[in-house]
Amino acid sequence: MPWLGLSILLVLVLILGAFVAYFFFDVGKDDETGSPAEVAGVETGATGQAVVAGHANGPLGFPSTATRNTTRIAGSDPVDISMAAALAAYPTSGPGSPPAAVTVVDSNDWQSGVAAATLTALPIGAPILLAPSGTLSATGMDTLAQLNPLGSPDTGENKVFTVGQVAPPSGYDVERIAGGDPAEIAAAVAEEKAKLVDGPPDAFVVVSSDAPEYASPAATWAARSGDVVLYTNKDDVPKATLDVIKDKANKGVPIFVLGPSDVVSSKALKRLDKAGSTVERVGGDDPASAAVELVRYSSGLFGWNLNVPGHGYVLARTDRPMDVVAATALSTGGTWAALLLTDSSDKLPQVVEDYLLDVKPGYTTDPTQAIFSHGWVIGDDSIISVDEQARFDDALELEIVETASTG
Repeated sequence: MPWLGLSILLVLVLILGAFVAYFFFDVGKDDETGSPAEVAGVETGATGQAVVAGHANGPLGFPSTATRNTTRIAGSDPVDISMAAALAAYPTSGPGSPPAAVTVVDSNDWQSGVAAATLTALPIGAPILLAPSGTLSATGMDTLAQLNPLGSPDTGENKVFTVGQVAPPSGYDVERIAGGDPAEIAAAVAEEKAKLVDGPPDAFVVVSSDAPEYASPAATWAARSGDVVLYTNKDDVPKATLDVIKDKANKGVPIFVLGPSDVVSSKALKRLDKAGSTVERVGGDDPASAAVELVRYSSGLFGWNLNVPGHGYVLARTDRPMDVVAATALSTGGTWAALLLTDSSDKLPQVVEDYLLDVKPGYTTDPTQAIFSHGWVIGDDSIISVDEQARFDDALELEIVETASTG
C-alpha cells in the first residue's frame, strides 16, 4: 500500500532527525554532561572554550598571545604576571641557568617592589615574585621551587630576599630587608646592594613615594642598570634618603629625579643637591611622556638612550604599577626591554606611537640582515586590548626604506 511506504519513510526521517539533533546540536542532553568539547574529550580552558595545543579555540590564541613583533604575558593579577615573567627570563628546562636568588615582595606594596628591582639586575639577578598579602601562594612556592635558586657569592649565598613586610618562605636561606616606611625600606635595599656588590651604585634614582605612575619606570631601569631607587616626598626629602646620599661611600654618585615638578618639587631638588652630588630631573608632562623621556634620556651611564632602531620594550598600564614590578625580570637580559606606559586599554598614547615610529626599524634590500624591535605586552586583553597590541606591533614592524634614485 502506498501509505505504508510513506509512513516508513516518515519514521526514518524522524529517526535521522533525532540522531542529528542529539549528536550535533546537543538536544536533550543534561547540562551536567558538559560542553561539546568536553563530551568529545577535548581539553577545555577556564572559560569553557576548547583548547587546542594549549591555546583557546579559534586562531590558537593569536593575536592576543603573540603577534609578529609582540609577546603578551596575559593575566589580570600581578602575582601571576610575576611568575610568568620570572619563568620567561629564567626558563627551567633546557641548558639555561636558574637565577641564583629570588626576591619576594608583597603584591600590594609597589614602593617595596620598585626599590627591590635593583636586586633583579645582574650580577645579583634575583627576579621578583609577588606574594598575596605578603605570603607566597602555593603556586608561588611551586614557581620558586621550579626556579630553584641555589645562592651564589653574588647573592651572599642567600637564595631568597624578602623586601618589605613579607613572610619568609620556608626551606630557603632568606635575607630579610625591611623598614618602617618606603624611604627606610629603599635605604635598606641600598645598604644591602652596596654590601653585595662591594661598592656604590652608578646612580641614585629618586622618585615620589606617592606617585606610582611616575615611579614605576625606575623599577624597569633599576632592573636593567642596577642603579638604586630612593624615595622623596613632594617638598621634603626623608631623613633615610638623605642619610644614604650623604654617606661618604656614596660621594660623587649622581642623582636623577623622575617626574615633573608637581610630583617632586624644585624645593626637594635643592635639598638633594645640598646633600649629595649633581641632580638632574627627567621630567614629562604626564606618565606616558615621562616614561618616553627616560627611554630617550642619556647622561653619562644613566638613561636608556634608545634613539635608534632595534630595541626591546615592555608596554604596561600607568594605573597598574605592580604589573611593572612583576615584569622587571624581562629587562635583565634578552632584548633588555625598556618600559613604555599606556593610560588606556584601547589605544596607544600619541607620544608612545610617535616615539616608536621615530625609531622604527627599516631595511633597503634584505630584511633578514636588518635589526629588529620586540615588545612585551603586560596583562590580558581587558588591560591592553588586542587592537592596542596591533598598533604596538605595527609601530615595531620592520619596514622597507625607499632610497632616492641616483639616475
